[in-house]
Amino acid sequence: MNRRLVVAIEESGSEERVAEHFGRCSRFCICELDEMNRVVKQESYFNPLNGEHGGVCQLPAYVRQFNVDAIIAGGMGRKAVAGFHELGMEVITAPGLLYREAVDLYATGKLNGYQECAGHGHHS
Repeated sequence: MNRRLVVAIEESGSEERVAEHFGRCSRFCICELDEMNRVVKQESYFNPLNGEHGGVCQLPAYVRQFNVDAIIAGGMGRKAVAGFHELGMEVITAPGLLYREAVDLYATGKLNGYQECAGHGHHS
């Protein structure tokens, strides 16, 4: 059975990196992995809530519409982590990685787990 993964992306010149904070990412890249952990489909969607931080985190519900099993971002706060978990999605934090590195590490089972952000003031 195929798995679907969403990666929060920020562009830096020609590089696509895992966004330091998923809520401030410019777009989401969705990868579908087959049983052999090969990427068989990729889609990209702009983040309609880029930079918006309100009392209620809306992005977990937005991302869930893409039927993904896991999300990778550089970091996220407690509300977001809880929101993704309530929707049955795995949360993985991977600050500093290139997009392709993150997908490859996830596909080989070498990337998992998360660390909640203590606050949002330290993100650039």
